Amino acid sequence: MKKKIIAFGGISLCCILMVAAIFMLFITEGQDAWRMNVIYVGLFMFSLHSCYRINKYRKAGGKTSSVIETELKLHQVNSISGFLRVFFAPEDMRFRTSLGLFLLVVFGCVGRYYWFWVFLLLLVAAKALLAFQYYRYWKAWHGLNNNDEIEEEKDFDEEAVREFTDVLKSHEHKAIGICFDDAENAPKAIGCSKFGGQPDVPDDFQWPKDDENRPLSLLLQIDCRDLASVDTERLLPTSGHLYFFYELDEQNWDGTENSVRVIYEETENKELHRADFPTDLADGYRLNEKPLSFVVQNSYPSWDDFICKCPKYDVSYDVADTVKEKLDSEQPYDTIGSMLGWADLIQGNIVEDTDDNVLLLQLKTIESDDADELMFGDCGTIYFYISRQDLKNKRFDRIKFELQCY
Repeated sequence: MKKKIIAFGGISLCCILMVAAIFMLFITEGQDAWRMNVIYVGLFMFSLHSCYRINKYRKAGGKTSSVIETELKLHQVNSISGFLRVFFAPEDMRFRTSLGLFLLVVFGCVGRYYWFWVFLLLLVAAKALLAFQYYRYWKAWHGLNNNDEIEEEKDFDEEAVREFTDVLKSHEHKAIGICFDDAENAPKAIGCSKFGGQPDVPDDFQWPKDDENRPLSLLLQIDCRDLASVDTERLLPTSGHLYFFYELDEQNWDGTENSVRVIYEETENKELHRADFPTDLADGYRLNEKPLSFVVQNSYPSWDDFICKCPKYDVSYDVADTVKEKLDSEQPYDTIGSMLGWADLIQGNIVEDTDDNVLLLQLKTIESDDADELMFGDCGTIYFYISRQDLKNKRFDRIKFELQCY
C-alpha cells in the first residue's frame, strides 16, 4: 500500500511539473525568454523521465535488475573504498544520472543561477539517500557473512565462554532443519514438500489474499508425513499438509492486514490438484518450486530468549552471541530455515513465554544458486509462532508472525 501511495504521489508531482513547464513555456516573454524556455523544456524532459522510472518500478513488483546487479557487486567488496568504487562506477551510470548532469549544464549555462543550485542540491540529496540505502545493505550482508572476522575482533574471558557454553547446551532443543533437496529437477509429484511454486490443494481451496486484495505468495508446502521421523517431540501433525503464504510486495513486518496465512489441510494426496497462479500475482512473486528435505538439528536460544527464560543469570550479549554462533556453526547441514526449537533472533524476543509458545517456522533470507532470491527486509528472517494448545488443536489460523532484519 505504501509503495502505491508513494508511486502515485511521485507521478502526480511530475505531472504537475510538466503542466507547469508547458504553461510557462507559452506565456514567458521578454528579451531573456529563450533562456527560460530552455529551462522549462529541460524540466519537462526530467519530469517525463521521472514518471517513466516510477511507473516502471511500480509495475516490476520488486527490485529492478540494476538494483540486484549492484547488490551482487557489493557482495564482493570488503572496504569503504571498494563500496565507493561500486556505487560511483562510471560504467554503471544510468540514463537518469546522465539526464540530471545534462540539466545541470543547461541550468548553469543558460538559466538563472538559483535554478542550478536548487537542482544540484536535489540531485546530491537523491544520490546520498541511495548511497545510504546501499551502505546499509552492504553492512548487513557482511555482518552475516564475515563471522570469522567478527570472532577475531572479540576478546573475551575464555573461562566465561566455556562456562556459558555448558549453560547454553543445557537449554538445547531439537529442531527440524529445512534444506533444499539435492534432486536436479523441481518436484513433480502432487502433494510433495516444496519451496515456492503452486500449491497442491483440495477442490474448495481459495487462494489467500490480503486486505488490499493482493494474492499472497506460497513460501512452503509441507507434507506432514515427511516430518514424522524428525519431529522428536511429536508436536506437529503426522498427516495432511501445511501451507505457508506471505505477501511479498509490502512485506508487512507483523503480519497485519491478512498479509500472512498458514493453512492446514488433511486431504489425501490423491484428492489434491495443483492450483493455478492468480492472474494478478506478479511474476516476481511466483517463486520457482524446489523440493525440500528435513533433518534433525540442535537448537540453542539467542540472548533475548535466554534472558527472558533465565532473568537472574548474568551474561553479556557478546559472550552469549559468541557461544551461540560457535554452537550453530557446528551444525552439519545448510538450512534455509527450521521448525520447532529456538528462534535465531535478530531484533529481540518475539514471545515472552517460550514454554507455551512454539516456533512453528523460521525462514531465512534465501540467496542461493538453486532457488529464487528471497529477501526479507535487509537480509532478515520471518518467524511464525503458535501456542501449544492451538498447535494441538490444529488452529493454524491463530499464529503470531514477525519479520526481523538488520
